Amino acid sequence: MRRLLLLSVCLLVSLGAPQGARAASISYLIDQTNIDAGAIVDGVNYAQVTIDDNTAGSITFTVSILSPLSSIAASNFGIQDFAFDIVGSHPVQDSGNVAGQWTLPAGWSGNVAPPPNQADGFGSFEVQVSGGGSNRQSPLVFRLNGTGLTIASFAETSTGGAGQGNVFFATHIAGFSGPNGTDSGYFGGSKVPEPATLVLALGALGLCALRSRARPA
Repeated sequence: MRRLLLLSVCLLVSLGAPQGARAASISYLIDQTNIDAGAIVDGVNYAQVTIDDNTAGSITFTVSILSPLSSIAASNFGIQDFAFDIVGSHPVQDSGNVAGQWTLPAGWSGNVAPPPNQADGFGSFEVQVSGGGSNRQSPLVFRLNGTGLTIASFAETSTGGAGQGNVFFATHIAGFSGPNGTDSGYFGGSKVPEPATLVLALGALGLCALRSRARPA
């Protein structure tokens, strides 16, 4: 599993590496939940995380809620918080510590620390962005500025105990009208949508072949 993840990260690094003015982008699906009520179960695409480096010197996250939840939206529907990890060491700090490093929705903040930033059931994360009280976003769009990160920098799973499984991303979504009175929950995932999954698989095979050729006889 670790080897496959490393190969995927290597491919993402190649996708995210600067090549002239070409921007890079990748999307992930959030398809797991800590809710087990009615139709709200694992295996449904509840949200999509898209990471872009389309602006020089910054990374943009767009977290979009998909129809299984948006179709049952009620009052003050949206994302309450969003958690992720960053591969290796990084210069990112709390949103209040470095002027201009974050571009967040009004009233939102970014907390960066060694775990735990807990996302219920999905383990511990290094980074969590959140809105106070009922300050929810749909979609959630935020930016990390001038950090030297690429789209590959976020292909790392959460750590620690995770009853729902360790994932790249987790989000708390609230304000929907679900079964048995359910109106909020945590959702997580790491799945790359097709056909990008095939691209990752082919890239991993190519990297394996290159590695084999490079081994001394």
